[in-house]
Amino acid sequence: MTGIALLLAACDEVGVNDRLTYVEPPEVGRAVLIEDYTGQYCVNCPRATQEIERLVEEYGDSVVIAVAIHSGPFSKQKGTPSPLYTEVGDQYFTRWNLSAQPVGLIDRLFGPMPFSYTDWGAGVNYELTNSKASVAFVTTPKLNDGRDKLSVEVQTIGMDSVQVAGKLQVWLVEDSIDDFQYMPDGTINEHYNHMHVLRASINDPWGDAMTVEHGQVVTRTYDLAMDPAWVPENCAIVTFLYDDDGVKQVTKTKLIN
Repeated sequence: MTGIALLLAACDEVGVNDRLTYVEPPEVGRAVLIEDYTGQYCVNCPRATQEIERLVEEYGDSVVIAVAIHSGPFSKQKGTPSPLYTEVGDQYFTRWNLSAQPVGLIDRLFGPMPFSYTDWGAGVNYELTNSKASVAFVTTPKLNDGRDKLSVEVQTIGMDSVQVAGKLQVWLVEDSIDDFQYMPDGTINEHYNHMHVLRASINDPWGDAMTVEHGQVVTRTYDLAMDPAWVPENCAIVTFLYDDDGVKQVTKTKLIN
């Protein structure tokens, strides 16, 4: 993505200020974040997954970006394995005062945006209809040769006509995880295909404060130790900026293209 272009004149005698030409950043399409609070022991959670799949098919996977956050009472049971549960997911579950599952947040909006997965479609449509992207991201992940250390560079580009302030959040998610899932019919699917599962928050669990002006590019770099159980080819980086009024923009970038 190219947001700001610097065009350099060929003549060395031209003054520095005269060699730089500002180019207005093109408008970036809006994307919507669905935080799907789920669990392997939740019998109705596969229905929420089906709704996500429907929305992705309708709008595209670059427009609807879902993250399955295994947390809460149905994500683990005493004495049994909980391979997809994360402590950071439980922090979010508690912070938003969630209870029954499946539940979800659409762009972290409250009030008129209900949590039931049956209303996620209305929430996505509302966001796409009533808001535009105030920032854009260029996310560049790099694995070391041993594939055990990840470096992520995030360039945040100001797209709004006014200053945008919020918290920059960077997550690692993984697709195509073969593991068990309790199903709506009461059975246990031992080989359920779990998608877009939150594996880790690459930066602070609540994001890093950021302010970006129109046309400005703010660069942040983060490092993460990769768990040997994660498959890099199935992993992606979810990057978003949010404040008390919700998510301003979100993108998803594959770890390995």
